[in-house]
Amino acid sequence: MLAASTSAVTGINRSRLWPPARVQQAEKQSSLSPVTTLCEFPMALLVMILEELDWKDVLRVRKACKALHEVSKTRSVWLNLCRPHFSPTATAPQGLYLERPIKLYTSHDLEFMFLRLKSADLGWRTNDKPARKREVKTTNNAKCMHLVEGGRWLLVASDTGCITYFDLEVLKPTESILIPDQFDPLLSEDDDDNDIGAQINVIMTIDKDSDSSFLEFNLAVSFCLDDTPPPDPKAQGVQLWRVALSLRGPHLALTLLGMGHYDFHLTFIIDWKQANGDQTDYPRRLLHPPYGKDPKAIYLLPDNKLFTVTHDGVMIFDYSDIPETTSLPPVDFTNATVVPLWRVRGLGIAFTLRGKDNIHGLIIDYPYNEGWNEPLGQVVKLMEKVDIYTTVHQCYGFNKATIHSGHIGTYQLNYQWPDEQDNHLLPVSLHSEGSFRDLHFGPFLDEQTGQLVVPADLRSPARHSHHSIEIWDFAPLYKRSSTGSL
Repeated sequence: MLAASTSAVTGINRSRLWPPARVQQAEKQSSLSPVTTLCEFPMALLVMILEELDWKDVLRVRKACKALHEVSKTRSVWLNLCRPHFSPTATAPQGLYLERPIKLYTSHDLEFMFLRLKSADLGWRTNDKPARKREVKTTNNAKCMHLVEGGRWLLVASDTGCITYFDLEVLKPTESILIPDQFDPLLSEDDDDNDIGAQINVIMTIDKDSDSSFLEFNLAVSFCLDDTPPPDPKAQGVQLWRVALSLRGPHLALTLLGMGHYDFHLTFIIDWKQANGDQTDYPRRLLHPPYGKDPKAIYLLPDNKLFTVTHDGVMIFDYSDIPETTSLPPVDFTNATVVPLWRVRGLGIAFTLRGKDNIHGLIIDYPYNEGWNEPLGQVVKLMEKVDIYTTVHQCYGFNKATIHSGHIGTYQLNYQWPDEQDNHLLPVSLHSEGSFRDLHFGPFLDEQTGQLVVPADLRSPARHSHHSIEIWDFAPLYKRSSTGSL
């Protein structure tokens, strides 16, 4: 009986009760208010939602409708995405550089900087050809160049002390004078017997003022004649300039090589604010180690430390305990004035931390390890078997490097540090035209903007009287518009 009764009730529900139930549900839905869409949310709420999204999702939301397209351009959305890249981390360098207070950057400025950073990373990984090429010309006899961090400003030093600059963010950069000629321009012209201009060596380095809200840096330029006594005293010395738009803070490190004593360099640490160009009795510190007296490169580090690269290895010194003096030692000075805090030998490394076949990286912990048993630095191998034996000029970044190999061309290298992923990247050969004869400057690399500055074809008769430089932009976003904007 129970089973039969259940079956009967079930049959009644299927045939009579369900249709009315559906009608009642429809009537209940019709009594509710209309559904609110995402586009009808208050603007402030939409901005808060987009601020939590990844940059790729922000671009996807932008395509949904006109309302969300406008919301995706909100300044706070892109400021939130840019903020992590304004300072370095333990495993990555600084990605974005500011030239003015952050409040003066528009939403478009922030969006362009961020998307260029991401586009450059994509371009380095996937392209062996730049998205666009541009050419700039300098009318001076260029002896040295420097690409300021951030990839926007290219500085050019000539053999007369003149320094010019190019703004690489414009489509067609033009040359502007930053510092006029400092000594007789006739030094660069041919003499009866020799070319004095060809004998002038120029070295330039800058130190950005991290405490300034605007782009400001100290610029040091060294001029030196090989053999000939300088017709103009200003043609042999070091000039320091304060530019508002390795040298660190008030200190300058330099090495001097006495004629006839090529195995002994004298390394000085100078407080350049106390140095007067017309006097030689300003205070200085002589850093002379018991070994490694011929540094190939020197770098000033925070807290009175100096990092040197020699044929024997790498060393770190603390120069704060070296007494200051106003006298100059003899060129054959041999007494040790300091011993290194840390030293690694036997690497066979050169200036760029590249050996014959390998590329090394140096990790220096900061703040420094205070214990004597804890090393100040760690050397790691970044790339093995770099089969580029003819090297004219080279430039190394954090994950990228570019090498000019004489008449062969230009190479781009990709490498990863031990704590990074994607260590499968391989060297890429970049096609480059030109013989690079009489080349005084090499390639310059800015990883964050995807820019590579290389010399143009010097064989062309039209380029004989000046230097032509090509700007290679690897960020794919430059393919979208001939103006280079988003």
